[in-house]
Amino acid sequence: MQPPGEQLVELADLLATDLDRHFPQLLLSTQQRLYAFAFRQTDSRQDAEDIVQEAFIRAYHALRTYPPERIRLMKLLPWLYKITLHIFYRQSSNASHLQYIPLDLSEESAHCEIEDDADKQPERILEGREDRRILEAMISTLPEHYRVAVNCYYFAELSYREIAELLQLPIGTVKSNVHRGTQLLRKTADKL
Repeated sequence: MQPPGEQLVELADLLATDLDRHFPQLLLSTQQRLYAFAFRQTDSRQDAEDIVQEAFIRAYHALRTYPPERIRLMKLLPWLYKITLHIFYRQSSNASHLQYIPLDLSEESAHCEIEDDADKQPERILEGREDRRILEAMISTLPEHYRVAVNCYYFAELSYREIAELLQLPIGTVKSNVHRGTQLLRKTADKL
């Protein structure tokens, strides 16, 4: 299995040749990540679904206007995070909420296979999910500039440079926001 980054590079080539045929692959390969990213920003499942759906609609329409060479050179995941973040900012500034059909985020769509490995047993998976929910709730309480930086760095796995470009901030500011946000999370966790 290829790393997600390599898959998206190949997918960019496919999108450049036939957007309508390959866009569903982009959606399927990134929707869970974008949903988790949006959920950590909003702490609302419905808002996160709305944001991600709008992000994919905007991405599709944008890609239709781009020349193939531009699509081939794109870093798709950071670009999608940027669209998602802009929609979050717009919605959080009291813009109107659009109504869409929910994404398929059911357990069946995740294709989670349980193996003999102790870390993959159902009780461990549930414990991990609960820990993740607690962490997501803690992140949603951070001040916005820390929340975005921590979310992008640890969960979206963007580099400091990619986050700086996304947020239009100096790299030093991004590093500081990630560090301070992490420190606040540690203090909050110590109180639990």
